[in-house]
Amino acid sequence: MSRHTHLATALLCIGLMAMSTACGTGRHSTGTPDNWVTITNGQLWLTPEGDTVQAHAPGFLRQGNTWYMVGEDRGKEYNPDVNLYSSTDLQTWHFVKKIIRNGVTSPDLGTKRMIERAKILYNAKTKRYVVWCHWEASNYGASEAACFSSDRIDGDYRLEWSGRPMGIKSRDCNVFVDNDGTAYFIATTEENQHLGLFRLSDNYLSAAAHTQLFPGQQREAPAIVRLGNRYFMFSSACTGWAPNQCKLSWTDDLHRGWSDLEPIGDSKAFRTQPAAILEIRGTRATTYLYVGDRWKDPTLAETKTIMFPVTFTDTSCDFQYRDSFQINFKTGEWREKR
Repeated sequence: MSRHTHLATALLCIGLMAMSTACGTGRHSTGTPDNWVTITNGQLWLTPEGDTVQAHAPGFLRQGNTWYMVGEDRGKEYNPDVNLYSSTDLQTWHFVKKIIRNGVTSPDLGTKRMIERAKILYNAKTKRYVVWCHWEASNYGASEAACFSSDRIDGDYRLEWSGRPMGIKSRDCNVFVDNDGTAYFIATTEENQHLGLFRLSDNYLSAAAHTQLFPGQQREAPAIVRLGNRYFMFSSACTGWAPNQCKLSWTDDLHRGWSDLEPIGDSKAFRTQPAAILEIRGTRATTYLYVGDRWKDPTLAETKTIMFPVTFTDTSCDFQYRDSFQINFKTGEWREKR
């Protein structure tokens, strides 16, 4: 092979590598040879095809090295379908399918009912995937929940149940699975006055028991994480789409003994509302990521998903927004952007 041929081949390889890097970044994550990924906040998430990621108020499930995310497709604004995406770095999201569709999954969807805050669970006993959500009327008078299930994460989910859990009015919600596999549905209840902790049945398809938390304190968007024997809960006040002060509480027993609500972050909680706390467990460390919605930024369809590391102490946490940071999914470590 001639010298000129070698040079041409080298230039072609460089060009192909540059194209691969440009096309494979998805949102704004940048991988490095030592497995560090840069995560940048404040911009729309885009699929590799250039489509806006529509999975607001997201719920997450990790299987192996793949993260799955479900959430509201706000392209339709007030009658969202539920979309499913997959990712290995929490930034480059690939569209999988619509798993719950208006007028298809249920004739009431898109007419009598709409879905908010879809959250996904996997039941190891039944080997089924379960989605719980807020199941609401246009005037928010229904105050109901619903659950769906499928034998495949990317299957066609069927409606299993809808109504008020144990007869209790329920709205903004989340789910939590404890270390022993017991699952809970957590929702703001009785006209947004309290939080309700609903223990789910063994198959995760119905509410089996209820405990009232934070009576009269009007909290919503609850997100629970467990560290050792201690539980932490993030929540927001009930101010519609407007951001407000995020607050933290902790306990050693899910059903009682929650501490007073402690303000964290700035007075608007960095213009986000809690959606999830993700655990990144690696070979060297475990990092926890706060995930929040920056609603109507500037429209519902352009709502931003914000993500940054949270470091817990004994009874509190370091809750600081970052425009960008780096995380290593292999070791579980995070660092400031370099």
